Amino acid sequence: MKYYLGDILSEQETIRVDQISRVLAVLIAENEEYSYVDKLGYVVSPDLAVYYLREALRDYSSLTTKTKWDNPRAREEANKIKMEYVEKEIQDIARINDPKEIRKIVSLIAARALARANYLRGGGEK
Repeated sequence: MKYYLGDILSEQETIRVDQISRVLAVLIAENEEYSYVDKLGYVVSPDLAVYYLREALRDYSSLTTKTKWDNPRAREEANKIKMEYVEKEIQDIARINDPKEIRKIVSLIAARALARANYLRGGGEK
């Protein structure tokens, strides 16, 4: 399996993880909500990964209804997220059967979310 800028490529298919990592980054940058990234660190099955990601989406959905955001960069990032791609990414993750591959994918999602959140909180250049 090869890794390229948020994509996980297997012999059969490409799994993108960019949009879901952006959702987590916005939660971190706006609400200082690290729990989903922490929970993903212990995931060993696709079902558990999907459960935590859907849990994060519930929080993200309520966040998007806020009228006043504390972090303008997080708001701008939220406006760029394409929810149809988020759903596809979650469905792709749900189809993975290998625990090692799940660990790789959720680690990549968490790492990208943390790096993106750092930028959104003003911690560096894009």
